[in-house]
Amino acid sequence: MDQPSSYDQLAQRIQIAIQGANRRQCRQVHLKPEDSDDVDAWDQIISELDKNENLGVTRTDEGWLVSWVHTEV
Repeated sequence: MDQPSSYDQLAQRIQIAIQGANRRQCRQVHLKPEDSDDVDAWDQIISELDKNENLGVTRTDEGWLVSWVHTEV
């Protein structure tokens, strides 16, 4: 079986962080790149998050603050 791509690994890590923030009902998460992360994967994911009208993405000194408003499904 193929190893997940850098993008897929990063996407999974971010998804887990966002789900944890949702469970705590804080509706924001500070995403911080690790030294071993692929810069292009970060650029792609942040670009995709930024296009989502339900999310706010703010650059910080250490990474990005992603926030959202709770919506009923």
